[in-house]
Amino acid sequence: MYNIDEIIYECPVEALSNILGKKWVAIIIWELQNNKMRFGELQRATDGCTKKMLTQQLNLLIKHDIVINDKNISNNTVESIYYLSKSGLKLLPIMETMISWSNKNLFCGN
Repeated sequence: MYNIDEIIYECPVEALSNILGKKWVAIIIWELQNNKMRFGELQRATDGCTKKMLTQQLNLLIKHDIVINDKNISNNTVESIYYLSKSGLKLLPIMETMISWSNKNLFCGN
């Protein structure tokens, strides 16, 4: 059984789809694939995502050990650095496969 946002799933694919299907989550993961980023950098990279939404989605990803938030304190200033955990990095090939499948099988018309 998999608990995602207080919903219990018996199927692991459905549970992961619930996380990846949330607005901005895939983009956040994709932006962090090669970079450690501060909150402001990540917010600029996810143009259109509100601060509140970005905070909510980062908290979800941190809760499920997909993203790590390292907090550095210097001169009474807290700097948060976000990056993918080992399990988050393991999602990248899955996402690449999803992109490839979508490009071959889904019609994106104007």
